[in-house]
Amino acid sequence: MDTFGFVIHPLDMNDVIRFDPKAEGKRIELVSKVLEWMPANNQSHITGIRSKTGKEIHGYFLAASFLPHQFIQLPREKVYQKIINAGKIAESLGAKIIGLGGFTSVVGDAGHTIAENLNIAVTSGSSYTIATALEGTLAAARAMEIDPKEATATVVGATGSIGRVCAQLLSREVESLTITARSLSRLKTVAEAVHEFSGKRPRVTTDLHSALLGADIVISASSSGGGIIKPISLRSGAVVCDVALPHDCSREVADMRDDVLVIEGGLVEVPGPVHFGTNFGYPPRIALACMAETMILTLEGRFENYSLGRRIEIEKVMEIQHLAQKHGFKLAGFRSFNAPVTQEQIEMIKGNVKQLRQKSKISIS
Repeated sequence: MDTFGFVIHPLDMNDVIRFDPKAEGKRIELVSKVLEWMPANNQSHITGIRSKTGKEIHGYFLAASFLPHQFIQLPREKVYQKIINAGKIAESLGAKIIGLGGFTSVVGDAGHTIAENLNIAVTSGSSYTIATALEGTLAAARAMEIDPKEATATVVGATGSIGRVCAQLLSREVESLTITARSLSRLKTVAEAVHEFSGKRPRVTTDLHSALLGADIVISASSSGGGIIKPISLRSGAVVCDVALPHDCSREVADMRDDVLVIEGGLVEVPGPVHFGTNFGYPPRIALACMAETMILTLEGRFENYSLGRRIEIEKVMEIQHLAQKHGFKLAGFRSFNAPVTQEQIEMIKGNVKQLRQKSKISIS
């Protein structure tokens, strides 16, 4: 039976407490130091992944336990070494490919150094993350009665490996597009790539607030560390697909904006009687798309470096989406702020939007 590995790490203190309840109440500085000392380790055995073709595989979650800020602030060689050590554990367990989750996929050169130091294939999972983000965004727009062909869209974090391709693909689906990130020069490069791909010239801005104000559809995929999208910036009736980990949408959006639909990007239902062996906060059989990409490549016997670096190939996005369908992976419905989104909630949001727009018409008249 073919074997894969996938590297995980805690995204916040809630994740740390989920794995070790004794961490509750501890200062983040102390927890960070403990995580810094903690070696890479085998977190759990994943069983029961079964393709529509009948093939079954298994795998392992390997922990490279840093918090997001540590991936950014600690010496790069120290971060690399812990991820590589997790990969070496996967090798010893018989894995033929390993996936990089969370910040392990974006640190440094986005996987190339890790791949150079391992004897097995490596993928970031970004190709399938992009495919599911676009699919989920368009499905959510339709659920909110937004016609993408008449919609204005914004991609946040458009200079990143995921945001860049999302911007290219989304530009073919919408009337107009704005792209935003921190670097204006890099945004201009992405704008040229979008124009070459779809013939459309996106609006470019480093002002996140102005980029969001007029958007009907938002895909957010920054590596900001979370919480950059605030309630005041979102248009009533907007759909936001938050692909970033930690999430770009602040918790205040859920508390204050009952007239927008926020969905988590990249959540996938895995085929078979799956048992992950650990709790990373999702319902049974639900995994992140980056995890699923590693599983799909294993089922397909494609033990090769796949989604690495800052330039994800659109052809690979299309290919992995086709392979996912072949093996029975599919979107896991809508989730928002770690909870499922029901049809009743969507209808309530649409009702709130109509009420606000009606009040606005009355006040203008």
